[in-house]
Amino acid sequence: MPINKNAYLRYQIIDECLTKRSMKYPSSGKLIDEIERILGKQIAKETLQKDIRAMKKSAELEFYAPIKYSRAHGGYYYDDPNYTIKKFPVDYEEKESAEFALTLLNQSGSLPYLNRFKNFVERALTFSKVEGQLQDNLSKYIQFEEPVVVEGLQWIEPLVDAIQLKHVVQITYHSIRSKFSKERVLHPYFLKEYDDRWYVYGFDEKSEEERIFGLDRIQQMRPSKEKDFRYFSGDREEIFKHTIGVSRFVGDPKEIKLRFYYPQSEYILSKPIHESQKVIDEDEESITVKLYLRINYELRALIRSYGEQVEVITPKELLHK
Repeated sequence: MPINKNAYLRYQIIDECLTKRSMKYPSSGKLIDEIERILGKQIAKETLQKDIRAMKKSAELEFYAPIKYSRAHGGYYYDDPNYTIKKFPVDYEEKESAEFALTLLNQSGSLPYLNRFKNFVERALTFSKVEGQLQDNLSKYIQFEEPVVVEGLQWIEPLVDAIQLKHVVQITYHSIRSKFSKERVLHPYFLKEYDDRWYVYGFDEKSEEERIFGLDRIQQMRPSKEKDFRYFSGDREEIFKHTIGVSRFVGDPKEIKLRFYYPQSEYILSKPIHESQKVIDEDEESITVKLYLRINYELRALIRSYGEQVEVITPKELLHK
């Protein structure tokens, strides 16, 4: 059965009493007094005994607290003086919420936009269990990447509303290529995520064409109610279908052939560059793949990252710029 908030708070108070140097061997009465003082409500002695049993034996809690009773001192103590439930990196309420979220994500089926969140929750729960089994810090055994700070997320909700309601918005936008911010009137069509950044795709009145804007470069946003919304007539699925990243205004997609040498060839087989990737030749030392993509900055940067383990067969313009 799920444990409610009050139960978990009682566990924390019991743990605090058992780890305080000034409160050695607290009795049942002393523990009850502390719980009632902090929570502002009375509890029965049976509730305390149930809490202690849960802390000691509950597989659901995973505390396995080494609580002992000293007849000589008439009170409780931790058999391990270094033990505390505070060592768990995710408290029970957070863990319970994460497990509930994971259940919902598993029930959601194959919705692609939920996969990243599902992976994140599974990772958090896994490392929470691992750290709970260790006597020292998890960082001594596992090295993590620094989390990426994603900016511009505050604009997602108002943009989704504008897209759904067919509203025009006016944004104050500071382009990377400009020293000054500029006002743009945008008819938003959809949002896109790439490389931990978010973008909005829509019709830009200033350039009189469809453009993409990074949400992290938007400084202000407000509705432009006097404007009539310009409807999107294209196929949303096709806009970036043949594009790595978000630079799609670079011409039509082209057939690309790349040869990858071992060991990079193994990685390319296990994690394809793009859904259009097809293996057209293979030997013991290399594989040759065919892709259908626009030649843009992001694609060139990706190919350069493979270094000498990739050879561009066609088109040669991939080697330039």
